[in-house]
Amino acid sequence: MKLISTEKLKPGMIVARPIISDVGILLLNSDVTLNDSLIELIKRRGIPFLYVKDDRIDTDLKPLIAPEDTAKAVYVIKKAFDQALQSSLRRSSQMNLELLNDIVSGIVEIISRQNDLIVHLIDIKNADSYTFQHSLQVMTISLMIGKSLDMTKNQLHNLGMGAVLHDIGKVGIPKSILNKEGPLTEEERNIVRQHPKTGFELLQDCPLVWPTARAVVLQHHEKWDGSGYPRGLAGEDIHIYSRIVAPVNVYDALISKRPYRESMLPHQAYYYIKGKAGLLFDPLVVEKFLDIVAPYPIGTWVKLNSGEIGLVTSIEPGKVAYPVVKIFYDNNLKPMKNPTTISLSENSILSIDEVVEEPSE
Repeated sequence: MKLISTEKLKPGMIVARPIISDVGILLLNSDVTLNDSLIELIKRRGIPFLYVKDDRIDTDLKPLIAPEDTAKAVYVIKKAFDQALQSSLRRSSQMNLELLNDIVSGIVEIISRQNDLIVHLIDIKNADSYTFQHSLQVMTISLMIGKSLDMTKNQLHNLGMGAVLHDIGKVGIPKSILNKEGPLTEEERNIVRQHPKTGFELLQDCPLVWPTARAVVLQHHEKWDGSGYPRGLAGEDIHIYSRIVAPVNVYDALISKRPYRESMLPHQAYYYIKGKAGLLFDPLVVEKFLDIVAPYPIGTWVKLNSGEIGLVTSIEPGKVAYPVVKIFYDNNLKPMKNPTTISLSENSILSIDEVVEEPSE
């Protein structure tokens, strides 16, 4: 399995990881053979990368959350956002979130049972379902961090509810602003900055959303140094759940293609978060984040400082920045007759210089 830019897709390639639509339906399942029309569909959906099968790599990782469960979760999250929109139009805060509550409980159970929590793979999103898949991914990674901080299941559940609903206030923002391709005006930025308060108010009468979960909705744009909004809180005045969600929210947004910018590569977003520890983000939370999220996901082509090019094939717990790489091309970009596998965590000489595309034949 390898990660490939949408622009490099060719007919005959086989999908290795499913893609979920904006209504929680499997848009493309694993093992589907691509043709011209499917490739065009993928491009129209705004999907920047895709996992495709590669016979040279024997990597068959099962996702933390099964595709059918992911599809169901996206559907339920969408319904919650639809409900919030109707509530905002009625100026009511009456919402039934029992199904969402069940989804969060299920994911908390899955994560609680895992011993080694690593984000091995990049989450493939399409532009239409960004909000809902973003909410799910932010919740999942936030729960991993929460578990690494020894939170109880009850704490994890409240963290999960806050994380999955963190952007619920965006239902009140016109799509013309959310999907604007150019820079926002000052007036538009001020409208966007209202979404934490809007979301907090929408959830105030929901018995399944505890005050600590609502704190995430209100505070997820607060920054460690006090430069955030809406209240300019700093340090430990920001709730720990909010301090967890803040860098995860930024990371997942950066690696997602948006109407106004291209996506960052995972390692670029990873090192951005690392560089903001103690400035924008709680340094302890960032430390846990850096132990969980792999900067070079499985299936990534990398160039080593030796000039050789290989594919990331596995990631070891506690060593996510130093993956196992299978080298396929020498420093002259010639295919190696006998590809070698190295663990960068056990090699003091070799390191990753950059992320690259596979050399053309």
